[in-house]
Amino acid sequence: MRRSIQIAAILVACVIAIWLVSDRPALQIDVERGGHAFVRGMFSEAALPETIYVHAVGSHTVIRIANRDTVRHHLGLFDVDPGQTRDFTIAYPGVFGGFCSAHPTSKQLVYVVE
Repeated sequence: MRRSIQIAAILVACVIAIWLVSDRPALQIDVERGGHAFVRGMFSEAALPETIYVHAVGSHTVIRIANRDTVRHHLGLFDVDPGQTRDFTIAYPGVFGGFCSAHPTSKQLVYVVE
C-alpha cells in the first residue's frame, strides 16, 4: 500500500513538471468552420475582439492560430491555411495589426504585445 502511494506521488509530480515546462502559447486563436474565431485560454473562451492584448514572454512570445475552417484566413499579420495550426513568434513588444478575414464588419485586427 505504501509503495503504491509513493509511485502515485511520483507520477503526479512528473505530470505537474511536464505541464509547467511544456510550450504553451501566450495566445491561442481558434477559427471554427464558418469563419467564427475565438480566443482560448486555459479556463476561458471569448469571441475574437478587434484588439487583443498579449502578455509578452521575453523575445519568444508565441501566438498559435488553429484554422478549422475550409478556407485560408488572415488574422492581422498572420495567414493560416485551412485545417492547419501554426505558431508565430513575436520578437519584441509593440502594436501590430492588419486585415482580418474573421471580422465580418471592421475587417481589422490589432495585437498589442505588452
